[in-house]
Amino acid sequence: MPAPYFSSKRQLAAALLLGALSASCAYGARVYDQNGVSVDLFGKVQASYVDEYTYRDLSGSDSPEDSIYSAMRLGLGLRSNIAEGLDGIAMVEWDTSRKENNSGDNEGSLDHTRYMFVGFDAYQYGTLIAGRGDGAYYTIVGATDIFNIMESKASDYFLIGEQRPAQIMYALHGLSWDLKLSYQFDSSHAGQGYIPVDVHQAYGASVSTKFGENITLAYGLDYTKFDFDGSLSDIATAESFFVPSFIADGYSAQEAQAKARNQHVGAKVDYGAALSYGVFGTGLYGALVVGATKYDYIAHHLYTIDTALSYTFTDYIAGLTLSAGYGMKSYDGELLISDLTLGLSYNFNAALKVFAEAQFDLDGNAEYFYGKEMVTELNYNQDKFALGAEFNF
Repeated sequence: MPAPYFSSKRQLAAALLLGALSASCAYGARVYDQNGVSVDLFGKVQASYVDEYTYRDLSGSDSPEDSIYSAMRLGLGLRSNIAEGLDGIAMVEWDTSRKENNSGDNEGSLDHTRYMFVGFDAYQYGTLIAGRGDGAYYTIVGATDIFNIMESKASDYFLIGEQRPAQIMYALHGLSWDLKLSYQFDSSHAGQGYIPVDVHQAYGASVSTKFGENITLAYGLDYTKFDFDGSLSDIATAESFFVPSFIADGYSAQEAQAKARNQHVGAKVDYGAALSYGVFGTGLYGALVVGATKYDYIAHHLYTIDTALSYTFTDYIAGLTLSAGYGMKSYDGELLISDLTLGLSYNFNAALKVFAEAQFDLDGNAEYFYGKEMVTELNYNQDKFALGAEFNF
């Protein structure tokens, strides 16, 4: 049985950033191929029975009880030969997610753009693209991104969003080494709609290398400079974001509120390393990510450990994948996030699969650093489950 169609976002992102658009559409349809120009159509349709907290993660909107959440992604990959050893490439992928704009209930509308970029693939000289895509640091945090629906809340990198707009991205592969660089320009699209900051600029870099056939080691960092979003007269929004972390640093509530009102700009640095074994979707796969985040206006680092382990059967019960992961985040000795995630999926063929996933909160206390309001918005410290089916094309 063929491997699943890019079962994790990490696999798709790696293929895209290396310019292998035709490979990323391995189970898609080639709708045009003439005179050195090819166009591939790909996507997926998914329907899941989920609890209210998973529904909020997926949609950005509330559901009073368990519900069915349906989603679709649709993408186009384009490649045009310019000269020997040089191709023009482009890609766009839309989906029905509303996580980043919290725009209300319009399920079924392809209103969110995940990827949109254009650039050049110079093969041994690397790939250069511009537009919306994954920052270079996703090479690190994406190593544990193996589940169909459940996402790790451990890394603070995702607080500013997953795919980033207004970027220039470069990738180079050679002699078992991968180098990725990214630069993000000013953008008002900083993560989810309730994160009250605008990105001023961001830099990312990662390097990875293989040891033998199965072991990969990667290291990277991401620097983000941001401004407070909107007028400082919106004191309530500023306080919900900044005050809890100032209180965690020992300020009184009154001192924290005064400091929050003057917190116009800020910056953070994420850095870490990932060690992985195997390739997800083919036999045994395991990954360990360790990282740290430092905001320039708080006293301590946020520390992260994220793990993933999966096994995909290729002979007996071919197509069955068992997965598990644990993610934790701490600040100044306080355990903010402690999540155990379990998953099971079965691929009937390259296109169709069913899955079951659950995430359990193991007594994390995110309110200590983020505060009650932000914890509710970010959906931290909740037990979650999903039962679903997915068709890829």
